[in-house]
Amino acid sequence: MQVQRHTYYRLIHHGIKSLLVDRLGHFTEIEYHQYLNVMTGKSSCFAMSDEELQITVDNLRNEGYLEDYKRQLQV
Repeated sequence: MQVQRHTYYRLIHHGIKSLLVDRLGHFTEIEYHQYLNVMTGKSSCFAMSDEELQITVDNLRNEGYLEDYKRQLQV
C-alpha cells in the first residue's frame, strides 16, 4: 500500500511539531518551516519529492516523534 503525499505532509507536520515541543517547549509555524529546511534543505513539504517525504517520515519515526502514528506506518 502506497502512502499518499498528503498523508506524508500530515505525518511530517505532526512529527516536527512533537520534536520542537519536546526540544524547545513550544511550536510555531515559522519554527516548523525553519526546522524542515534544516532537516531537508526545503522549507515546504510541497517542494519535496516522494522519496524525500518518505526519508523525512522515517527519520522522525526513528527518533520516536511519530509513536502515536505507529500503526499507520507499519505498511
